[in-house]
Amino acid sequence: MSLSLIIGLLALINMRLDNLNITPTLKEQHKLTTHGVYRFIRHPMYTSVLLLSSGLLLSNTHPISQLVMLILVIDLILKSNLEERLLNKRFKQYKNYKNNTGRFLPFL
Repeated sequence: MSLSLIIGLLALINMRLDNLNITPTLKEQHKLTTHGVYRFIRHPMYTSVLLLSSGLLLSNTHPISQLVMLILVIDLILKSNLEERLLNKRFKQYKNYKNNTGRFLPFL
C-alpha cells in the first residue's frame, strides 16, 4: 500500500496542480507531462488507486469487494481510453510517448 501512496504523490508533484482534473477532460492550458513517474507510466494516479484497491481486496475477498474491484478496473480503463484520445488529438508527440510508456504499469 505504501507503493500506491508514493506513486500517487509523485504523480501529483510531477503533474502540477494546473493540470489536475478529476474528470477525463483537458483544461485549456493543459500541458503534456512526460517527466518523473510519467516517464514510465501514462496514468500513475490510476495505478495508485488500483494498487491501493488491490491491497484492500486482498484483506477482504468478499464477492461484493471483488465486484467493486472489477467495476473500478473497467471504469479506469474506459477513462484512460478517453483521456488518451483527447491527449492524442491535442498533442502531436502523444503517440510516441504512448508507444514508450506503460498505461498502468511500466513496460506493459
